[in-house]
Amino acid sequence: MAPEAPTIPAFPELAWSYENGLYCITEDDADKLLDYGENELPLFSLRYDQYQRRMGLILDALAKP
Repeated sequence: MAPEAPTIPAFPELAWSYENGLYCITEDDADKLLDYGENELPLFSLRYDQYQRRMGLILDALAKP
């Protein structure tokens, strides 16, 4: 049985506002955005690399006579 590919983390929902010509988000939303960029995406990248290695090992084993 082949391993399941990791899913891309969902982009956080942010409440944007517009003040004085600038788009703004709250401090909580900024934390969500930073967590997504600094934690969730690198973790996804690591899991995807592991998935690719596992699939490579499986395909190599299947290719051998």
